Amino acid sequence: MNDRYIEKSFIFVLCISLVLHMGAFAALYFFPPSQPEPLKEPVFIDLQPLPEVTPPFEQRQQDTRRRSEQRIRVPRESAPRGDAARDVDTLRKQTSAAKPSRSSPSASGQTPIAPGSSALSLIKQKERAVQQSIPPPQLFPGASRLAKLEESYRRAFENDIAEGDTRFLNSDDITFGSFLRRFEGAVYGVWRYPQAAAMKGIEGITPVRITFNRQGEITHIQQLESSGALILDEEVLRTLRAIGPVGGFPKGYDKEEFHLIAFFQYGGSRRSLR
Repeated sequence: MNDRYIEKSFIFVLCISLVLHMGAFAALYFFPPSQPEPLKEPVFIDLQPLPEVTPPFEQRQQDTRRRSEQRIRVPRESAPRGDAARDVDTLRKQTSAAKPSRSSPSASGQTPIAPGSSALSLIKQKERAVQQSIPPPQLFPGASRLAKLEESYRRAFENDIAEGDTRFLNSDDITFGSFLRRFEGAVYGVWRYPQAAAMKGIEGITPVRITFNRQGEITHIQQLESSGALILDEEVLRTLRAIGPVGGFPKGYDKEEFHLIAFFQYGGSRRSLR
């Protein structure tokens, strides 16, 4: 084989290889490989029972049967003409016969009904009678009575007051002024006048001696005297047990306990603390 033949064969093979490569490139360019479809996320469907569908109510008009196929005109009815004087006389007799005798209400124990009165007026009279049966609330306990009671306890606790660990709620002591006001505000937040006592006019004064620790918590309650009504005394004790800490002692007070004497007053549907 000469060199010319070998050269032609190489060129021919090279052209065929070039054509095959171009065809493969064109196939890849115009026909890209198919990509796999992405996985679909599951869809949850909440199945609920369908409401019952009630068919619409069809109102059917009933056919009225005619009694007769022919229309008949009946004569017009009219009342006989009467006598006005006779009718008035008859009405008066019927009214007088229906009226009870004036002495019968008192004999039967019933309340006579005055002319022009109604059932509403009788109900109002009964309500007024019920309201009058409830005793009105008495006046607020006098200042003189409270002053005498306070003076007696000042003498009884004179030594404790002198030592400085006991105060009255209405004291003018600047050191415990803030502490006493906090306590008073806490009491008025939960203290109530019992409704049953207010309606019956029950009133009185309940003096108590309260012991606090340094955290402002009530550790002991001593009822010094009864107000004369158990319902009022129990309300005072309930109030003192319901309130929480009222704050610490003043910085200048170095004792572990503090005693307070307070007077809970009930009267005239009001309550007062001092």
